[in-house]
Amino acid sequence: MPDRKIAVVNSVQTNNPLATISPLAADFDAPSRAAWMALVEKTLKGAPFEKKLRWKTREGLSVEPLYTPEDGIAAHSLPRMISADPDRPWDLRTVIRHPDPQAANAQVLDDLENGAASVLLRLDPTGRNGIAVASVDDLAAVLEGVLIDLAPIGLDAGFLGVQAADWLAALAKPMPGAPRAPLAFNMDPVSAFARAGEAPGPVGDHVAAAAAAAKRHAGSFYEARMMLASGQVVHEAGGGEAQELGFMAASAVQYVRALVDAGFSLDDAFGRVTLGLAVDGEYFTSLAKLRAARAIWSRIIGAAGSTVQARVEARSSARMLARVDPWVNLLRLTAAGFAGAVGGADIITLSPFTDALGHPGVLARRQARNTQLVLMEESHLGRVADPAAGAWALEALTDSFARAGWAAFQAIEAEGGVIAALEAGLVQDKVAETRAALTAAVAKRAIGLIGVSEFPNLADVPPTLDPVDPAAFARPAPDLALPGTASTCAPLAQMRLAEPFEALRERAAGLEATALLVTLGTAADFTARVGFARNLLAAGGIAADIQAADAVEAGGARLAVICSSDARYDEAAAETARALKAAGVAHVWLAGRPGALEAALTAAGVEHFLAAGSDALAVLEQAHAAFTPDATEA
Repeated sequence: MPDRKIAVVNSVQTNNPLATISPLAADFDAPSRAAWMALVEKTLKGAPFEKKLRWKTREGLSVEPLYTPEDGIAAHSLPRMISADPDRPWDLRTVIRHPDPQAANAQVLDDLENGAASVLLRLDPTGRNGIAVASVDDLAAVLEGVLIDLAPIGLDAGFLGVQAADWLAALAKPMPGAPRAPLAFNMDPVSAFARAGEAPGPVGDHVAAAAAAAKRHAGSFYEARMMLASGQVVHEAGGGEAQELGFMAASAVQYVRALVDAGFSLDDAFGRVTLGLAVDGEYFTSLAKLRAARAIWSRIIGAAGSTVQARVEARSSARMLARVDPWVNLLRLTAAGFAGAVGGADIITLSPFTDALGHPGVLARRQARNTQLVLMEESHLGRVADPAAGAWALEALTDSFARAGWAAFQAIEAEGGVIAALEAGLVQDKVAETRAALTAAVAKRAIGLIGVSEFPNLADVPPTLDPVDPAAFARPAPDLALPGTASTCAPLAQMRLAEPFEALRERAAGLEATALLVTLGTAADFTARVGFARNLLAAGGIAADIQAADAVEAGGARLAVICSSDARYDEAAAETARALKAAGVAHVWLAGRPGALEAALTAAGVEHFLAAGSDALAVLEQAHAAFTPDATEA
């Protein structure tokens, strides 16, 4: 045994770990980057390495295809806070947003009795975007039967945050052990301002009012988190990881300053702030972003002379959810939960998979809870403190996000802080650039959305929803206005990636659109392009009828797409196009790039060529137009 230990140590020191750990490895040369590059160049056959293998984030940060010890990437451990219960390494939180306080109460109890550790109450007196709560009595109805000292309660109330904090505090104080209740008041007026584009009064005064409320309740609730410094509003508007991190950091500093001004010590102020970020289906970037948040926090507290650890809450992205084929959202949410767990989030909240459609039914709510239970109790994702530590690719990505996020934070601070940066449009301009790149990538299907732009299912069966009329539960909202001129800014408008394709699907429902896919040759010739064309058209809600060219029944078809190989196109594409036009087909397209045949095919009646990398949304708009005859045709 001692000899084996020495052998392993020596292998590491010689930078050839394969040489002695396994006797088989001695037959192979030590791997080198030069040898790998030689194989890569051979495989690429002249294609540019930069374009084919080097990946860039939406903000232009490079991710290499290979990392080795030669890159000198340091390993950092950035774990979550230590949980008192090793079997429950993070706080499994569920969202409650049913407009009826009574129904919301039933959902709270159901979640807490079936695996949730805490609940997040989304409040909105109108009932449109949350529980219709406008008073302490309304909130009491929501929390009837809940032991607040045992089951942490989180709030999501926007500009209603101060009033909601007062209501929750009033309900919790009579509870035995309530001073130890780890409540999450989550006051976040900066995000509310950024989302709405306006505030009921000066937004700086709303921040000060939130800090004053925090001071009022701090002595009664020793472990309560008062402020939520979240970057999610940036993510949901289409922003990138660095922009989200920068906004989060700037909000945190804004809140710490306000808490100190309200009478908190510096350490207590830092300890009362929770960091909030979004997690989505891109789990590597999401988990690296969470790790970067801890690195940025360490730098902030180091500069301030504090040692308070970060507490990070990860909420699933709303922009990634789709209305069509929403069952795929289950996979997206699972990936988001994985990212939150591996990235070290202290609190993880996954939305029901039907959230883009309406109020969730029993199945969707159960899945939102049980997905985390499986990740926690069956996959044991919390058993390792920081699984990404030492993985060179993830360490490099974490470092890139941390540096870019810090730069974004500095730019906001240089503008005078997060409120001034919002009022000046600095944050919105940066987000708009990233959003434009993101939407362009979705339109071209460089970012594929399974079930939406890739492999759409025109026969998908929608899940059961809970039909609710929010107006039946609406309450008059409290007056939230503060004295002074109302603050305004350009709103960070929230978006969903699937929306443009979903709009096409809805329009197609009234067109009864079916395209004729005309095949040439054998299955080996046409299968690939038939699949491509059918997939693309279905993304716009257009069905496909596949027929061989020598037995086609055009029957006055509005749109036909010729599908085959380049060799078959040389032989018969132009002739087939002329035959289709003669048979009365209104519009003839061809799947593939025409190359040298373009002039001949265009002359034969081919109007459009379907190829990878084109703007799929623009193509589908043209396809819809083919099924919408104008007045002259009618």
